[in-house]
Amino acid sequence: MNRTIVISLILIILVLSGCDKDGILSPSENLTSIPVMELQIQPDDYSNLLSNKTTNLEVPCKVFYKGTLYIGLIRPSGSGSRYHDKWGYKISLNNDSRIEGYNEFNLSSQTFDPTGVHTTIAIQLYKDAGLYIHNSSHIFLKINGQDIGLYPIIERVDRQFFEKRNLSVYELYKLSFEAMFTFRELNNPIYNFDKEIPDDENFSSLYEFIHSLDTTAADRINERIGKHLDIENYLKYHALTSLLRNYDAFTNNFFLLKENHDSPFKIIPWDFDKCFSPPFDSDLVGENEIIESLFRNDSIFNSYKNILNGLLNNVFTENNIFPIIDSTAAKIKDAYNLDPYLGKGRFNFDREINDLKQYISARINFAKNNIDNLSRD
Repeated sequence: MNRTIVISLILIILVLSGCDKDGILSPSENLTSIPVMELQIQPDDYSNLLSNKTTNLEVPCKVFYKGTLYIGLIRPSGSGSRYHDKWGYKISLNNDSRIEGYNEFNLSSQTFDPTGVHTTIAIQLYKDAGLYIHNSSHIFLKINGQDIGLYPIIERVDRQFFEKRNLSVYELYKLSFEAMFTFRELNNPIYNFDKEIPDDENFSSLYEFIHSLDTTAADRINERIGKHLDIENYLKYHALTSLLRNYDAFTNNFFLLKENHDSPFKIIPWDFDKCFSPPFDSDLVGENEIIESLFRNDSIFNSYKNILNGLLNNVFTENNIFPIIDSTAAKIKDAYNLDPYLGKGRFNFDREINDLKQYISARINFAKNNIDNLSRD
């Protein structure tokens, strides 16, 4: 056989043997800074998934992660993000399989985050403020050999979430888009609140909470509303979310948790890609009916200002946030630049990170200079 032909055949064999499990080489093959998660989905199933991204259609998939094969189901996830080019997924693994400790998890598209670090920052700050919060870590996603992009694995807030933390859960509600905490306007919470635990249609505790916000006199708020809501916990959530400028998280994107039958609701934050929204110089108090009702009480209004000061001195600081940004950026930069929706000329990673730091510095200065001028309106 001709020597040239032999060499050519050897080269072809070497190339094919070096391909990934889908038979296609991609730039992510050389990625080492974060794990690569490879999904294999049958062509017909993948076509159905892509054409049904606004539904919760589930299709089978194989998941290759850190050298192990898992079998499971995949479906679209998210709400508004489904209408963008890059969208999220929920993966459910068969039996008792676990990836990073999760049998079910979300891969969040983080549509409105041009940095890739918002979720990591927010999770750490909420932890520092003493709130219950899910865990997250970054992966690079491939589907059928194609590079899809940088995603955080998001731990779901479900029964496993509470079991892992040895926390009680009696009821759990998740807010949907534009949820209202009042009956003064036409409002049926069953359309804007999803009852996650237990899966029933008994919304009485939520109705009683909303009714208390509408009807409690200012001097009885701690007594009456405090029966339904952990007020200090809520003020911490509202203050930190306001500092983060996550404007989407006052009528959406958080959970209400009752740990026991007689305990008040606590807040569990959720979904952080809209943090650090412009402008930096506004809204030290996000708007919803909860804070409007609480601020009718002088002591609660002053407590909110004290909590803001405490967060600005101990949590929402450059010394606390910038190391989180730097360590996360070092891990994800290569994956970010391979993401067809982030890198590849769409965004400049270093510039986005620098702009975020400048925003945070300006936000801190604005907040410190305007707490004394804080208005209840």
